[in-house]
Amino acid sequence: MTVAETRLTTYPFALLSELRDAANEHGYRIGPEEAAGWVFFRSASAPAEIALAAAGSAGPFFLSVAHQGVARTLDAPPASPCAKGHAAAFVFATRHDLHAGVQAVYRLSISLPNFPLERYEKAVAGIGDTEGERAQKFRIGQSIFRDALMEYWNGSCPLSGISSPDLLRASHMMPWARCETDGQRLDVHNGLLLSALWDAAFDAGLVTFGDDGQVLVSSRLEGAAQEALSLSSAPTLMLRSEHGPYLAFHRNHIWH
Repeated sequence: MTVAETRLTTYPFALLSELRDAANEHGYRIGPEEAAGWVFFRSASAPAEIALAAAGSAGPFFLSVAHQGVARTLDAPPASPCAKGHAAAFVFATRHDLHAGVQAVYRLSISLPNFPLERYEKAVAGIGDTEGERAQKFRIGQSIFRDALMEYWNGSCPLSGISSPDLLRASHMMPWARCETDGQRLDVHNGLLLSALWDAAFDAGLVTFGDDGQVLVSSRLEGAAQEALSLSSAPTLMLRSEHGPYLAFHRNHIWH
């Protein structure tokens, strides 16, 4: 859809308030600033601004994003053109869909690279390299990595549907110790948010996944465990190409 053909260029107070609510309720509370029919917002806790627009109070609504990673990842119908300096724009039929879209943008913005790495580098600045300090860096990194995976996978295991934080684990595809850089260690595409049993099976190399997201099972996995994992009804993971190299490592070096 062409945004320029349908969006308003000025907004009545009630519609502007609706756009502000969609941004403010999902982490974008700096703004609004209007330009060329877009209403711009920024966040104190997430990188890159967003811009909102509407064709009227009943929609459709438009969301433009500056974050390159979000632009490639967000699952929404595309629109054009985007706001000046932005990476992509998307269209939403209803106000509810717009709120869900803004929420997804915020969630992805704080989980996709390089935001977790930037958080980690700030957190460990000034920490030395003794054995105890390396252990401290590891704990910090694992906590940031888990937070990023919680956001990326929307707080639930994509295989079991479990969303209780106490039962969820941040699972590396390429283990922390085998990564060559902190960027790899903190890359959200190097991880899965798994319930405890799935995490144990994945970490032990008893299950892995193809690039198409289908589960692959080791011959070592006993029948009782297969039943407990409900492998016969396991859903297909929604993966991106960025997951590919890490999963290939897991299949080649961990799974057997």
